[in-house]
Amino acid sequence: MLSIINLFLNIYICIKFHTLKKLLNETIIYGIGAIMPRVILFILNPLYINQISNKDFAIFSNLYALISFVNIMLSFGFETAFFRFSADKDNEKKTFNTSFWFLFGLSTVFLLSLLIFSQPVADQLGYSSNPEYIRWFAWIAFFDNLCVIPFAWLRFNNKPIKYSLVRVLQSLFQTVITVALFLYIPLSVSQGFGLKEKVSFPFYSNLAASFLGFLLLLPVVFKVRFQFSTGLFKNMIKYSWPVMIAGMAFMVNENFDKAIQIYNIPNEDAGAYGGCYKLAVLMTLFVTAYRMGIEPFFFKQMNNDNAKNTYAKVTEYFTFFASTVAMGIIANISWLKQILIPNSSYWTAIDIIPIIVIANLCFGIYYNFSTWYKVTDRTKVGTVISWLGAILTIALNLLFLSKYGFMVSAWVTFIAYFVMMITSYLLGQKYYPIPYRIKKMTLFLGLLMLFSFVIVYLFDYNFWVGNLLFLVYAGVLIYSEKDMLLSRIRKN
Repeated sequence: MLSIINLFLNIYICIKFHTLKKLLNETIIYGIGAIMPRVILFILNPLYINQISNKDFAIFSNLYALISFVNIMLSFGFETAFFRFSADKDNEKKTFNTSFWFLFGLSTVFLLSLLIFSQPVADQLGYSSNPEYIRWFAWIAFFDNLCVIPFAWLRFNNKPIKYSLVRVLQSLFQTVITVALFLYIPLSVSQGFGLKEKVSFPFYSNLAASFLGFLLLLPVVFKVRFQFSTGLFKNMIKYSWPVMIAGMAFMVNENFDKAIQIYNIPNEDAGAYGGCYKLAVLMTLFVTAYRMGIEPFFFKQMNNDNAKNTYAKVTEYFTFFASTVAMGIIANISWLKQILIPNSSYWTAIDIIPIIVIANLCFGIYYNFSTWYKVTDRTKVGTVISWLGAILTIALNLLFLSKYGFMVSAWVTFIAYFVMMITSYLLGQKYYPIPYRIKKMTLFLGLLMLFSFVIVYLFDYNFWVGNLLFLVYAGVLIYSEKDMLLSRIRKN
């Protein structure tokens, strides 16, 4: 966590535009709140691994993968649509009210449906003896979706501290409940609350945290008025449904593997994959923090004369520093696994980590490249690009997962994000040219892949070799940007 913050602070001295400095400050604050739920899962991962068997961890990974798809469907792309249509000051209040009531209605229908049909759904998913899992996740999805627009309102109105405060309190509350259930509350007491197995503890604490989040956001919810603009809603739907479909494609790339592994490979292997995947979350945390600050910023810059140069500069510095973070993670897997994956039975899947880390870097670059279709209202193109990756993910996993095992899923994730990144860049340069320093960005991405290959396959995660290559990588980066850095230091 501190390393991520320090990284952004280092970027601060390198960027000369005032707007980018503001973005940096907001990104750090938003990042704290946005990544806190992932940080909690990351910190609690060693506890889960010690308390939950490989087989049960596969259940944990499967259910959270499934609910990620549900959240995308229920939010329906309205977070992005809210930012887009609120940019018109005349529509800001109407957008807020219309968005909230649409998501409220959709969430309510979903909740009631699953409460009524929880047993048939549980039977279909292979959880016949635990229909309570379905009911709990229905409530989690309900409360999380009610919070989508209030959270977006805080971001749009530049209230990063309030946004992050709610997120942090949610995460701390979830942590306390989880630790108490695993370590302090007797199992007989937990069973009295309907918690039959230890794997259910994280689900229950997640539900409590989701409810708390809604309560904390009530001051924003109370700003909602009984107003629903049909005309505005139609325009928002036209804009948002491609975003939702694209978001679904992203979830396919991110979680399809974990959703189907439990049905295609041994549960122990699926659990090991899910456990090791959490170490790669270090890179995901960086990308997520960045995304939370960048999306409102991109839309607010879209009408500026210098917008394209600003977009280029942001993307370049993201690529340079995110690749350095990725290199640092891969160089230190040898000791990180001892702390974060203390059960050596999970290490059978350790080789997925470098692949997933670089895959998430490619996704972060793709997210920057996707600016062109968002600010030009060509979101349908973004949907096509996203589903290109999703189709690769679905097809390659279904074809090869059962035969070759979980390594297929890791490589497929990388292939999908890499293809999406290249495709978005090529189309963007055709329809909305942005002057990226693409040769330099390619150089550092290629150097990262080369050094990672050396660390993993030639030196078997050797700590000294890994960190020597990390220092070389960072040194080349700093030297290549020395003129800009020196000019900035002299100016300050």
